[in-house]
Amino acid sequence: MSFVGLYTGLSGIRAGQAGLDTASNNIANANTPGYTRQRVEFSAAHTFQSPYGPVGTGVNVEDVARLRDGFLDARYRSAVGDGAAAQVRSEFLSSMERLSGEPELGLSSKMGELWAAMEDWSNDPRADAPRRAVLNELGTVAETFRSTASAWDQLGTDSDNQLAVTVDEVNDILRSLHEDYNVRLANADMSRVGPDLLDQRDQLLDRLSELTGASVRHNPDQTVTVRLDGQDLLDYQNEPGGPGRLVVGPSPEHDDDVKVGVLPPGSGPGDTATVVEASGEVAGLHRAVHEDLPSQRAQLDELATTLLTAINAQNTAGALAGGDAGADLLEGDGARDLALTTNDIGALAAGTYDADAAPAPHDGANARAFADLRTTPLPRPVGADGDPATFETQLSEQIVGLAGAVRSSASATEAARGIATGASLARSSQHGVSIDEEMVDLVRYQRALEANARVMTTVDQTLDVLVNRVGIVGR
Repeated sequence: MSFVGLYTGLSGIRAGQAGLDTASNNIANANTPGYTRQRVEFSAAHTFQSPYGPVGTGVNVEDVARLRDGFLDARYRSAVGDGAAAQVRSEFLSSMERLSGEPELGLSSKMGELWAAMEDWSNDPRADAPRRAVLNELGTVAETFRSTASAWDQLGTDSDNQLAVTVDEVNDILRSLHEDYNVRLANADMSRVGPDLLDQRDQLLDRLSELTGASVRHNPDQTVTVRLDGQDLLDYQNEPGGPGRLVVGPSPEHDDDVKVGVLPPGSGPGDTATVVEASGEVAGLHRAVHEDLPSQRAQLDELATTLLTAINAQNTAGALAGGDAGADLLEGDGARDLALTTNDIGALAAGTYDADAAPAPHDGANARAFADLRTTPLPRPVGADGDPATFETQLSEQIVGLAGAVRSSASATEAARGIATGASLARSSQHGVSIDEEMVDLVRYQRALEANARVMTTVDQTLDVLVNRVGIVGR
């Protein structure tokens, strides 16, 4: 027995203390957002050659490592980006459907009331009440078009503002990653950098992926490179001056359609952004505002134009009570400004127009034709796709199309959420703190510390005997 045994026991005590400290820190941070579980890394100390062979000298505490898995991070960030894109788009489309008021308060119910009023008018073409009902219902339909278009446009404006705010957040995160982390870590002594700094950086990277779907590469100097669809947003090794920028705006290469683009690190004024296929909230908002909304608004405008054309054509084809031809009843350029031209019930042309004679007192042929518009195939506006169809059919196409988009986006969101949840659970099992496992480690390190303390006590007692009691016989 030698003094080496004391050092060996001491190294074990220090290892046990390190284990207890790390386990207690893990337990304390079990509910801390973004915290990564830590583990003490041990290695056997060097041996020395004794007269009876090589003998170990204890244990070394090499490091306190973060249990971070790059593959699980990449999988989670990809999944959460796709999930965020689907979620944002689904919420937008659901809001559009809700604002349309279908089926109780939307165009379909208002058109049903208009057709019913026209049917009553055709049965009594000269009565004031049916004519007033027709004008009132026609005005209500026009107001419904206007309110729906206005509500959708406001939703688009609000979401476009949200998109701008989201893009600003992305660029703020990129600046923070560059200034607060890449610059500091590239010039830091990593032995003095606490794991909390890396945890904070990973939280920003998670948020960046949720916003854009960007991918992350960890470099040997502890900096990170961030890319979006193959374009660099952050590359300290090649561009240490600063990060790139995410932009949203008209693209000359795409007929000035609004696109998501990247200005890479080192770009200056006048440089052209590269259009990228993003994911995350940015992609969801962009698709909703600049693809889904214009498509649905165009269909709504087409419906308004179809109705305006049919109603005006029918009224100008008939005769007023005095024999004159009827005039336009609706005006406007699309759904946003569709309105009645008059509130005078005398403007409704109920009779058959004849340039040489006034209509008979009870001539209601044109009023009957108004009621028949419900089942008459109507031509679509110039430039619109599709064959002539009844107004109800064209309206149904839009309502069903929007409802289908809502259902499809909801299904996509549910699927993406399931994938993201699975990725999150897999990552949490590796990165997160398990109280049960830490309790086991506490007992394990406690017992190890106690055993090593017992080793030191045993060595001390043995040395005491050897030093103080050996050789005293005969004194």
